Amino acid sequence: MDKSSYFYTMRKFLSIIRKEFLLLFRDIPGLIILFLMPVLLIFIVTLAQENALKRQNSKTRILFVDDLKTPFSIKLFNDLDSSGFFQPVREFKGLPVTLIQAREFIRQGDFSFGVILTHADSAIVLLVDPTLQANYKTSVTNSLTYIIKGTQTKEAMNGIFDNLPENIRPVVRAMVSEKIQKLAPVRESFAMRDRSEIQPNVIQNNVPGFILFAMFFIVIPLAGSLITEKNEGSFQRLRSLPVRISAILGGKVVAYLIVCLLQFVVMMAIGKWIFSAFFGLSSLDMGHQYLAIAIATIASSLSAIGFGILVGAAATTHNQAALFGSVMVVLLGIISGTFLPIHIMPKFIQYISYFSPIRWGIDNYLNLFIREGNIASILPNTVLLVIFFVFAMITSIAIFAKQK
Repeated sequence: MDKSSYFYTMRKFLSIIRKEFLLLFRDIPGLIILFLMPVLLIFIVTLAQENALKRQNSKTRILFVDDLKTPFSIKLFNDLDSSGFFQPVREFKGLPVTLIQAREFIRQGDFSFGVILTHADSAIVLLVDPTLQANYKTSVTNSLTYIIKGTQTKEAMNGIFDNLPENIRPVVRAMVSEKIQKLAPVRESFAMRDRSEIQPNVIQNNVPGFILFAMFFIVIPLAGSLITEKNEGSFQRLRSLPVRISAILGGKVVAYLIVCLLQFVVMMAIGKWIFSAFFGLSSLDMGHQYLAIAIATIASSLSAIGFGILVGAAATTHNQAALFGSVMVVLLGIISGTFLPIHIMPKFIQYISYFSPIRWGIDNYLNLFIREGNIASILPNTVLLVIFFVFAMITSIAIFAKQK
């Protein structure tokens, strides 16, 4: 190719890119879908999850009805209060709580749980709000049962000590106390690299998901522009010129690649600065593998663009493209971990998610943002994303060739 032909080809290519940006900037609803909707979703989902975590980590208020007034019931009240999980309440609205009142308060939703001790020879009753979700109810009642059983065990041990001869009693107590003090402590740790400074949090998990979610929603404006060009005849006019279909589609790829990179920058800015500055949340820690992040972002962007072009090539109307594209992106986002962690989903959905390009992209970011991976760790998913892009482009070109 001589120099003049090269400049002529580049001028045509740049003209196609310019045309795409003009169409995109005139499409206000498309811009809202690409930028405003993902931003609103990441704010709503992240703040809701943070609020749920705060409620989960705060003490649960429980009614405590004690008709026994025994050393055991007093000890149980103190154990519940010092557990860090529960706040036992003996009085409500200025009056001591009775069994009848406890049932009424819980039935009305003022409290969710109650511990009832009425007779020394009867069971300890856990009153539960019947409207609670099963998982939450089971979690709290298991914790209450664990504390109650622990208090009962301590009382049983004290009873055994009290029945020992008086000269042996201090020796046995000292031996038991020494053994308890030597028990290994339990602490929480993350499976991270040594000396890692990254701490997993809601921001670290949510930002990757919504980056991919935003990218794949380019299917609506991208497919829409293809359908408009086909329906209005501009696509055929371009084909009648000495312009290859690969150049036409390549111009769209470059234009929307820039859009995806802008989406990435917006989401990263929200995760790194906006949440911490305005909501007091932890900021996104993206690690130091900048080249790997760039590779992961470009690969994810290309797969999203390939999906959009494929939908635009196959669809014949805007309604088809918008409905199919949006539904598929939402479904893929759900099964890929954008809104809910994958590990809480049924096994068969977890297996299906392995075939989702959104999950491949999310896993790449999680490897880099949380697991402190490198280029080698994201290579398998990156290859899958590029293969998906190539497959989508070849299929789209074949569809256009057949439509000709």
